[in-house]
Amino acid sequence: MWDDRSFGPVAKAHEGLVMAVVDRDGRWFLLRTMCDTLLWADGSQLEFIPAADPVGPGHGTLFSDAVVVLDPGHGGVNHGAQGPNGLREEAVNLDIARRARDLLQEPHLVDWATGIIYPGRDIPAAGRVWVTRTEGPPEADYEAGLLFRAALAGTAGATALVSIHNNAAPDGPSEGPGSETFYMYRDADSRRLAGLLLEEMRSSFAGFDVPWVGDLDAGAKYRLREDGETDYYGILRRARVPTVIAEGAFISSEPEAALLATPAFRQAYAEAIYRALVRFVTTNDPGSGFTTPYPRTTPAGSGDARPTCRVPTQP
Repeated sequence: MWDDRSFGPVAKAHEGLVMAVVDRDGRWFLLRTMCDTLLWADGSQLEFIPAADPVGPGHGTLFSDAVVVLDPGHGGVNHGAQGPNGLREEAVNLDIARRARDLLQEPHLVDWATGIIYPGRDIPAAGRVWVTRTEGPPEADYEAGLLFRAALAGTAGATALVSIHNNAAPDGPSEGPGSETFYMYRDADSRRLAGLLLEEMRSSFAGFDVPWVGDLDAGAKYRLREDGETDYYGILRRARVPTVIAEGAFISSEPEAALLATPAFRQAYAEAIYRALVRFVTTNDPGSGFTTPYPRTTPAGSGDARPTCRVPTQP
């Protein structure tokens, strides 16, 4: 990779990393890296996968035409929340994303009465699935900036982008799972996807018997900046495709952190994402669980990866 073509290489990216193409000059390509920087690369060193034409979701749309971007939150020095058991959110999010990717890449049959996913051919594999941090270095534990996450979804022609997280600092006990989804304030498709994902997470998690916690306004909701008009979360503000943030469980809660440490719960989370995306793409189901959020003043962080991020390189 090069930041000035006249001076030669300054960094080599690790094989398998995914980046978004921003511009081209002959055989040179300008890439948006996971560090939210722009670098030139020689096209002979790249493998290209052309962007898909965006697919409008709704009844009659083939799931095989869908392009999905899964975004496991945090990574690198940005560990996210940590459970009482030492479990780091970044690792949990990545494992859930990989499980959801694997489901999306194979055909299945879903028993919609129970939510059980079986091998079958009724639902084809998604057309293409991208994960914002998954290939390359061991554990893919690298940082990824918000500009990159949003740009990758846009250049891929994504049907939907799901940013996978787990929560912290609940308001108190909850009768059931305190799952939350955040949607783009002015995007009807994003709102619908948030309602569908909330339904499926609540369905998936209901079978786990723990003392749940949650916020008083738990549900599918938005969060706005002080202007009352603009999405607060950077990935929702910058994305140009229907995007939601999922907050599945509270990793700060000891019982829920113990659940998140188990493969069974992580798989249930991934299956909720899968079923929600199938419904989003192929049906007009409206979703539910929408709530009006109470005002929040606690900052979520800038999400600016540039001060600490490094493009992973080949060992």
